[in-house]
Amino acid sequence: MNGEMHQICMLVSQARNAMAGKNEFEYMAEGYINSILFSFTTQKNFFGEESRKTYSPREWYAECIRKGVSDMKFLAPLQVTDRSLLGFSNVSRPCMVSFYKNGMVTSWMAVWEYDKTLKKWNVEYQEYQWDNPPAEKPRFQNNIVELADILLRIGEFADRIGCGSFGKIFRNAREILNGGKEIPDRYGNGMLVLLPDIPEAEKRLFFSASMADVFGAMGSWNDDPPGCAHMKGLDREYETLSDELLKQIRLAALYAVNES
Repeated sequence: MNGEMHQICMLVSQARNAMAGKNEFEYMAEGYINSILFSFTTQKNFFGEESRKTYSPREWYAECIRKGVSDMKFLAPLQVTDRSLLGFSNVSRPCMVSFYKNGMVTSWMAVWEYDKTLKKWNVEYQEYQWDNPPAEKPRFQNNIVELADILLRIGEFADRIGCGSFGKIFRNAREILNGGKEIPDRYGNGMLVLLPDIPEAEKRLFFSASMADVFGAMGSWNDDPPGCAHMKGLDREYETLSDELLKQIRLAALYAVNES
């Protein structure tokens, strides 16, 4: 899964669990992160205006509670105008939504900047007030059936266009989703698998979606597969299946994190 979206999923999951009294807020930053800064929206007080900044997820959560945040959600667009851009930072545009006890609703958007010297990322979240939020909080449905279906169809398609390595990824994701395989402790590159603290069924849904998120830059589903599909006259099927996969991946993450 895209690192920007994964980080937001982890932050929201931990915050929601802590607000519900399930556990204390804890967040383990990924090894490729150097710093995370949170800038709260400017608010008026007795002394004028206050614009608070916090420099760690733990401080951010404590400040959210102090200010009266009672719930959080994670949101992300289900489609993008150009999937080939998903290999770049600051394109996916997921966000966190904070619901305050006084009725105020805000959104948090992040900007990622790469430090070439440290070879790590600096992330800055900015809070924005949502002036006309929906009357009801967003709700999401379990899409395990739809995700399993698209993984089957796109896996068969990958084999047909000669991209068997992707077919294997989609089949493995589907097998984990259906309980045929256990969620591994580490990825193939040796990195630890970090998952939200959610029930087992939702963890499988989240991990399967994360594993099947092959949209990126060089070497991704956006790279050679379009050309392979074109050679067989299957451009439209490639586009249709890819759009559906991205949609179901994001719906899975939205359900797993927000409804657990």
